[in-house]
Amino acid sequence: MLLLLVALTGCPHRATTATPAGCGIVPSRDVVGLLGRHARSTPTGSLAALRKDHRPAGCRVTVTGHPERYVTVRATYHPAPLPVPAHACSEGWVFAGTPAKSAPACQDTVDGHGRTRLIARWQPYVVRITIGRTGRDWAGDPEIALSMSRALARMLHVTEARGES
Repeated sequence: MLLLLVALTGCPHRATTATPAGCGIVPSRDVVGLLGRHARSTPTGSLAALRKDHRPAGCRVTVTGHPERYVTVRATYHPAPLPVPAHACSEGWVFAGTPAKSAPACQDTVDGHGRTRLIARWQPYVVRITIGRTGRDWAGDPEIALSMSRALARMLHVTEARGES
């Protein structure tokens, strides 16, 4: 009987730890600000493996019951020139940042929901961040995504990311 009770309630001495919002590779406060505190994060790879072995690292953050609300982050080693994106963008391309550092972001509508896809080059890495929303209230999403990409680049020790531009 005691074993059944322990099996049903879980072991009281076992601590469970959830992956932090943003998987520790982008600021949790930014992800929580976009999706709320009850978002679930799933990491792929690691920043250490990206630096050492050039294996991609990323994170997908979702909201249970709302597949249109998410943040995905993917960082890859890509020292070669990056071609300008050629895919269509239903609502248009915008640029986040300043003249000193900017990045293109596609804002489009998918099944009635808003999506912003930012591509940032932090030499020798490329960071892609996608923000999905219930509606098209995406003003500021490109800037938030660029800020998250800069924070990730700082963790990768990219000199360019240390500046404030």
